[in-house]
Amino acid sequence: MDLVSPSGAKVTAADAPVLGIAKHPCTVIGDPTAVMVIGTGRVKAVGAIALGAKLVSAAAGGVQTAGGTPANVFATALTAAADGEFVDILIR
Repeated sequence: MDLVSPSGAKVTAADAPVLGIAKHPCTVIGDPTAVMVIGTGRVKAVGAIALGAKLVSAAAGGVQTAGGTPANVFATALTAAADGEFVDILIR
């Protein structure tokens, strides 16, 4: 599922602000869609992710492990995942 920014746009940058996860694919710009802002979801992992890791948005879409000084941590990994796999996350 796509990450959604506070402005309502799809997140396409690493460590960008994230409002939540789009619950349904939105293929037309401006169409309304439901966004999950707290709870659990499943997204694509970019790079290896360990259980319990703090997560930020990834430039390629999906999530990546937060670096040393992340600006926009928005979730915690509930499962471990290899690059390209899906990871369950807790959005907070």
